[in-house]
Amino acid sequence: MLVRLFGQNFRSLKAPFELSMVAADLKRTEDRDRGVIEVPIAGASEPLHLLRTVAIYGANASGKSTILTAASYLNWLVTRSSPQSKPGAPISAYEPFLLDEESRKAPIELGCDVVHEGSLLRFEIKYAEEAIQSETLSVFDDNGETKLIDRMPSGEVQGDLIARSAANRLYVKEMQPNVAVLSKLAQHGPRKGDESVHPYYLAIRNATCCRDYSVAASYLGNPYNERFAEDTAYREWIMQHLIRSADVGIFDAKTRSEKSDVPDFVLEMYQNLGVADETPSDKRVVVSFVHDGTSKQQIDFSLESSGTKKLFNLAHDWWMLAHEPVSVFADELSASLHPRLLDCLVRAVNDVPGNPVHSQLIFATHDTGLLESRDGLPPALRRDQVYFTKKDAQGASELYSLAEFSEEARPVHNLRKRYLSGLYGAIPSAEKLSL
Repeated sequence: MLVRLFGQNFRSLKAPFELSMVAADLKRTEDRDRGVIEVPIAGASEPLHLLRTVAIYGANASGKSTILTAASYLNWLVTRSSPQSKPGAPISAYEPFLLDEESRKAPIELGCDVVHEGSLLRFEIKYAEEAIQSETLSVFDDNGETKLIDRMPSGEVQGDLIARSAANRLYVKEMQPNVAVLSKLAQHGPRKGDESVHPYYLAIRNATCCRDYSVAASYLGNPYNERFAEDTAYREWIMQHLIRSADVGIFDAKTRSEKSDVPDFVLEMYQNLGVADETPSDKRVVVSFVHDGTSKQQIDFSLESSGTKKLFNLAHDWWMLAHEPVSVFADELSASLHPRLLDCLVRAVNDVPGNPVHSQLIFATHDTGLLESRDGLPPALRRDQVYFTKKDAQGASELYSLAEFSEEARPVHNLRKRYLSGLYGAIPSAEKLSL
């Protein structure tokens, strides 16, 4: 589980930023027992209370997606920098704040705290265009802090995992400057035992799962169609919990395999995303839905509405949220979805009392309906689950939480109206727009 994501000098986030998943002590009864997971932590007298869901609001180009991209790039450094970085190549995740002469050449700092087997795990990395300058992986437990990996500016790598493993010492003896130690040891080092980095690698990877639900990303196809075709239980869960429940008139699903040339623009998109080695196969599983009417009719997926396609494309991630301890960062989540459907999807993640699956959803949105009550229910989001981004006159973004405002969250407060009125900032200035 993610505890916090932090960093500085990343894209528009020039100053230090922090996205905290630690719940605030809210007073309203309707907020106390929802949207929070209680997690015991070694060495702490009280358990951590971590949020299940966080939504980020703000004007266009204010930095919402930048927060999600920071998680994505941190994930890439940990999981893919070793297999994908060529010797001597610049670090593709280096995108500093460009609107300042000093910061545009300064290093980026990114990091996260995650829960791992009842302890707090912290990963921090500092890197410039050509090389990683420092990298630490620490665990906090009953014994205090233990540095498992400690990469010095000189390139020397120390730490508990290095000291107790001859294999790890061998692999870090000659480190590529553009490759994270954690990524290299996860790929080449011991896979089992107390000298393996793999459990820590998995904890960080699972706490920074990033998804882009934009129209452009949809052209890459759904990589889980094959599982949808072969795994009956998986397919039925998706049909029952999402597709049929969304009332889109779908009765059943059919699948078939076919050979298809991979379009050049798809190959180019994979290249631009830095995943050229994962170019899709020319064999694919095609999904068709059976619609229920006066007669049942099978309709090819390409002819479905944008909303149905969107719902199916996010189905695997909702399956993961229901079954696996992951933290999903989702961009463009609300696009093509009716506000009421989005509200239900968020509540499905957030309002699950006693759910043993420690999963989280972090997403950027413009849908303010999540901030107001519906059908006698409180808003889908607690106050501490709402973050804002705004840009200053110098083009730098600021991230802040609704919980930072000292006002009492009385029922008479309509958070949606207050936000749209500009009380919390993070809204566009569109007065000068005209035809």
